[in-house]
Amino acid sequence: MKRFVVAMCLVVGCSGNEGKKEEAKVVEVPTQASLEGSKCLGNRIPPTNYLQETAFVAVSEDNASERAKTKAVTTLRDRICQGYRCSEIEPQITLWNTQQDAVQVCAMAVVKASAVESFNAAPRASFDSDLIQVASELEGVLLTAKKKRVSIDNVHDLGIDGGPRAEWLVDRISTAISKTNLELVRLPPDWDGLKLPKGVDAVLRGRVTRLHGRESMLEVTWNLDMGTQLKSASPVTFPEMIGPVVEGGDLTELPTENKDVSLRFDARPGGALCNGQTTEIKLATSEPLQARVLDLYGDGEALMIWGGATKVGEPSSLGEFQAVKLEGTLAAERFLVIAAKNGSDLGAYANAPVPCRIPAVDARNLHAGKGVPDAARPFTTSRSYRIMDGDDCSKFEAPAATALDGLPACW
Repeated sequence: MKRFVVAMCLVVGCSGNEGKKEEAKVVEVPTQASLEGSKCLGNRIPPTNYLQETAFVAVSEDNASERAKTKAVTTLRDRICQGYRCSEIEPQITLWNTQQDAVQVCAMAVVKASAVESFNAAPRASFDSDLIQVASELEGVLLTAKKKRVSIDNVHDLGIDGGPRAEWLVDRISTAISKTNLELVRLPPDWDGLKLPKGVDAVLRGRVTRLHGRESMLEVTWNLDMGTQLKSASPVTFPEMIGPVVEGGDLTELPTENKDVSLRFDARPGGALCNGQTTEIKLATSEPLQARVLDLYGDGEALMIWGGATKVGEPSSLGEFQAVKLEGTLAAERFLVIAAKNGSDLGAYANAPVPCRIPAVDARNLHAGKGVPDAARPFTTSRSYRIMDGDDCSKFEAPAATALDGLPACW
């Protein structure tokens, strides 16, 4: 089993900086490399600055070549338009590169990225207009309560905090709020996540979910925490393609908000970390509790990384750790807090050694939102982050992953 090198620092307490289209027109478009001789099992390189979709049809099917072409074109069209003004983008789609081997026919359809950008301009403007309405709702709630200073916390996007789309949403809601009489202020870096921080009247959090039955459409809801009450603005629906598309599947939702237990660390806007970025995790509770912190990572793996008693008004530091992308799995990590008033209510977690590896079956249950002892559910919460790369993260350098085979099993 591979695990991040920083998890070792975390668990042992070290620190440091560790519709159909019947015909498809074939066009010539520029490409970076020749596709001569390419087969379905080889490289299918799209042209520069184009979006593409490749379709596969078994050679044994009637009209396999035409079916592959039609499938590629219509799939790309539907991915872009998502049932919205599809007749406008369909004429922009052309066919690029069809190949056949002994098993299947493959066809690639392409469309200029600039054409998609122009196509997305109208729904994006509509989305921004909807966010202005959301900001107006938030303004009404706060000003009625004679409050105006608001901070933006994490955006929980399909089960994980942060990422390119979360940051895109933070930018857009910030712009909308700037058109009101509200005052945007930064969250203090040492906030424990329980009561509102000094100088902040409300904390705004976003949650992105997928509309079932319309999987290419997303919905964002903004929740306003005013300390003594919670308010939600009207949800806004938008096509996934108008913003950054997040790679990887959706994850099962875990409990993320608990007025008695908070797990926090400094992160990028919206909640992500760069690959190689170092931060410190802190656990705070509103009353003394026995707590265990679990690291859910990879493809259904988990560690117990901290255990002990908490104190009121004194957050427990879990130590510094470094985000390191684990190859072959979703670039994200989640931490789950299981706590109770009495250690005996923690079940098998009560007497497990720290650190330890949680058995595979139990780990997968935790990833699926199961396996928390009943008595501990009132004090369960989680915190997560996506791992980002790119120019904004170029100053961070991630170490290689290390093996954790030497850790004992929890039970």
